[in-house]
Amino acid sequence: MNDLKLPVALVFAMAIQLAAGVWWVSKQAHTIQDLGSQVKVMQQEIEVLIIDSNDLIDFATFTENKWAEAYDEDPSYIRKFGTK
Repeated sequence: MNDLKLPVALVFAMAIQLAAGVWWVSKQAHTIQDLGSQVKVMQQEIEVLIIDSNDLIDFATFTENKWAEAYDEDPSYIRKFGTK
């Protein structure tokens, strides 16, 4: 073991590979963190869209129930939300 000789080029290549590996892992961690924050923002937007769509359905139900007689007179109109 005392006669172990490593070429300088081999040590240099191993150091470069180690540095590249650390850089790559760091970049991946940053990418994952960035994607996580994007998912949080999108989740908040989805929740707002769900609330908005529920409000629209409630409004459509209210409108169709309020004007039920007028809708009954129009045979081409098919109610979707109000009482039938």
